[in-house]
Amino acid sequence: MGWELVFVIGIPLLTFGFIFLMRRVGKNMVGTSKADAAEIQRLQTLGRRARATLTSITPTGLTVNNFNVQCNVAFWLTPLDGSPPFEQHKKIFFLETQFPRQGDTWPAWYDPGDLTKFAVGSPGKLDPAQIPLYREFGIEHPLDTAPDY
Repeated sequence: MGWELVFVIGIPLLTFGFIFLMRRVGKNMVGTSKADAAEIQRLQTLGRRARATLTSITPTGLTVNNFNVQCNVAFWLTPLDGSPPFEQHKKIFFLETQFPRQGDTWPAWYDPGDLTKFAVGSPGKLDPAQIPLYREFGIEHPLDTAPDY
């Protein structure tokens, strides 16, 4: 009687615990954490602006949910205020169907006191609503039919 009770209660409990744990791990691997979102907000509010040009992209071999590919990405950041450009690296997940190309340029924000702290506005799915931001950074958006810069 004791083993049956352990089996009936223990197996479902372990199964649900494993599912819960995997959902938490997966969410943290692909989604933006609260700390990362706060850092991005801080950089956009207090940081300096730059154009981030993707100079290299190398998949790490990690794929989540069969279509989120983790990559090591190198950027050449060119500050809009005329400060010297610099190179930085970041690990980023990209959808397999929205993979960026070398040479793509995106808006970026960085901390002038610590150049390792930066955020890029990677477009994901292209949207006409992104055009004003790209114009503000002097970047041609693929959907902009009338660039005025």
